[in-house]
Amino acid sequence: MTATQDVAAHSTATETVLHLHRAANAVRQHVEQVVLRPRQLTWTGFVVLRTVWGARRMETRHVAEQAGISKATLTGVVDTLSGRGLVRRGPHPDDGRLVVLQLTRKGQRLIRELLPESQSAEVFALSYLEPAQLAVVTTALRGMIAHLERPR
Repeated sequence: MTATQDVAAHSTATETVLHLHRAANAVRQHVEQVVLRPRQLTWTGFVVLRTVWGARRMETRHVAEQAGISKATLTGVVDTLSGRGLVRRGPHPDDGRLVVLQLTRKGQRLIRELLPESQSAEVFALSYLEPAQLAVVTTALRGMIAHLERPR
């Protein structure tokens, strides 16, 4: 690869990452504005609710990992969700030092209401793409994630 090709490749990669970041933020902001804000819920709170709901009960460190947030951030989010009666903390059945999260009935009702609405907002956000384009983007993103998560 020549120096000119190397600079062009770096420039293209940088521009692609910039657009990827902006697109992800635009989708997130759309879902927050249309679905979450009317219920006084943040994107991170929604992700935590969805993550715990999918597992039924989950250890806090795994929730933080799957939600892509720090354990410190999770503590604040859970304090807020717990204060609203949406999430409950409990002891781990095998290790009392660990904490497990579980949705309350109120939290389960809320996530069941939010999921179809968030999915509709996501469909709208991506409706700009034709189905074939969406398939290509999805395949490319899955491949990029697998590439980056692969041990080096």
